[in-house]
Amino acid sequence: MSHAFRLSLAATALLSASFIFVGCNEDADDTKAKTLNLRIAETTDMHGQIFPYDFIEAKEDNRSLAHVSSYVKEQRTLDKADHLLEFMIVDNGDLLQGQPIVNVYNNKDLTKTNHIYADTMNFVGYELGVIGNHDVEPGHAVFDNMVKQLNFPWLAANAIKEGSSHDPYFKAYHSVVKQGVKITFLGLTTPGVPNWLAPELWSGIVYEDMIESARYWVEKIQTEEKPDVLIGVFHAGLDYTYGGGSADSENNENAVRLVAKALPGAFDAIFYGHDHKPSEEHNDSTVYLGGGSYASIVSVADINLTWSDATKSYDKTVTPYRVDMKKYVADAEFMSTFQSAFDETKTFVSQPVATLSGSMTSQDAMFKDAPFNDIIHELEFYVAKEVLATPIDISIAAPLQFDVTLSAGEVKFSDMWKLYKYDNTYYVMELSGSEIKNYLEYNYDLWMNTMSSENDHLINFKKDANGTIILGSSGTATTSTAYYNYDSMAGIVYTVDVSKPKGSKITILGMDANLDGAVDAGSSFDMAHTYRVGINSYRGGGGGGHLTTGAGIAKEQLTSRMVTKTETGLREYLINWMGGQGTYTPRAIGGWKVIPEAYATAGEAKSRELLYQSGSH
Repeated sequence: MSHAFRLSLAATALLSASFIFVGCNEDADDTKAKTLNLRIAETTDMHGQIFPYDFIEAKEDNRSLAHVSSYVKEQRTLDKADHLLEFMIVDNGDLLQGQPIVNVYNNKDLTKTNHIYADTMNFVGYELGVIGNHDVEPGHAVFDNMVKQLNFPWLAANAIKEGSSHDPYFKAYHSVVKQGVKITFLGLTTPGVPNWLAPELWSGIVYEDMIESARYWVEKIQTEEKPDVLIGVFHAGLDYTYGGGSADSENNENAVRLVAKALPGAFDAIFYGHDHKPSEEHNDSTVYLGGGSYASIVSVADINLTWSDATKSYDKTVTPYRVDMKKYVADAEFMSTFQSAFDETKTFVSQPVATLSGSMTSQDAMFKDAPFNDIIHELEFYVAKEVLATPIDISIAAPLQFDVTLSAGEVKFSDMWKLYKYDNTYYVMELSGSEIKNYLEYNYDLWMNTMSSENDHLINFKKDANGTIILGSSGTATTSTAYYNYDSMAGIVYTVDVSKPKGSKITILGMDANLDGAVDAGSSFDMAHTYRVGINSYRGGGGGGHLTTGAGIAKEQLTSRMVTKTETGLREYLINWMGGQGTYTPRAIGGWKVIPEAYATAGEAKSRELLYQSGSH
């Protein structure tokens, strides 16, 4: 965001003061409680964790919406017993991707049947929700029908109708009155959707900057609604520097803290999600509550309101905390009501797809050319040629799991979510040789450390100001970028020299059309030539910055580079492709390697210690 869009400090302070003024009630009449305790709970990023069962791993789980249902029932019993307590539960998005059960229902005709998430959340009795980026991913046929089926509003003030001015596609805010006290919830979602998803999935929607949208809607809410309590529910993260962002980045994908700073004192509490980081903190005059993910915890704000005759408004005290859902058992009534959906999904994911002649693990793909990632390279070449009739020269893929192993033997539908976690579609794009080279330089600088000796780590970890690797509470290190940004390429042969400085690690030796890991006789890699490249929709839309910051292609030019694309996700093609082979033999293509090899071997061993041997990532 440019500085021209920002209010001056004086103007911001004046605007904040006006919020406080118009939000006050001149008198507390008999219909308005003199004292009230609001308890607002949040779930976020559930990703299909509806039942206490992991359909991918085929095992029981101690976290689920069914657990949340038990917690909600308990709280509603408490508020019935205590006249001064009013309980509400809200959701912060990213429901419709993750566990296979959501794919089962995403693929149904939702004009004839309800989505399992609509039915289960209506059962629990949510007050409202915010639509997340993964809720847009299934497309209009799914999320438009979800809006109709939910008994509560789905919010996203900054997702507006194309061609309009602040006319929300969903709903901007929702007001609730409890014992005469008006509580208004403003919903915002990450504006990163156009960077991650194909345009047809969000057609008719324009994603506005969260800060500018919040300024508009908070003023409108305070003027027209005059709430006693204003709560933000934002599907975005706290760390606005994630992925190279800054406070001045237009359409920052994780602008929660920036919104609070731009509108000091406007919100009594802000619930956030998207980054999967459970936390609660009170700074910048704002209470922030992050609900984590997968229904493992519920983030709660207890807001005590006491009417002040002196100020003609409520004095408020906000206490944030988290509740671990492991303390509860799954709600038996919930489980009984939705048993048929559970059984249907369990049967679906138990179907055999193919046989593996050997095992493969995503751990290996974190460090080198490995079978777990190369199966996706093979798939991309197959889909381009056989499905899209558009053969490619080069494929791009990253390991989408951090620590998953597929053992030799029968492979089931559930294993397809291990091999390809996300619902990405597939693009064929045109890139020049120099753009491919720059893409790789950017990619491996994110991924791998610049090593000065065999004593260094191979992986690029986050470090403090002194250059020391930052360890979490479990003793594990955090990578400088997410593992799903660890792209490799097939169809070319290249080396990654980790002894070389940033921007100088990659040497491309030639083409490898038959994917045998050797340079094709007589081939060369031409920096000026245009190559056809297979790439998933997340990366093809600019996700991770590989095409924009790395290859140097302007965001608005990415669509013009697309030659063709699939209509369905890569996972579906993976199922059909593997099933057609009957038995698949895992193999590393061998088209790239890290050098010096002694550095690579020693650096991998040291990195594994911090990533795997001390605990989970």
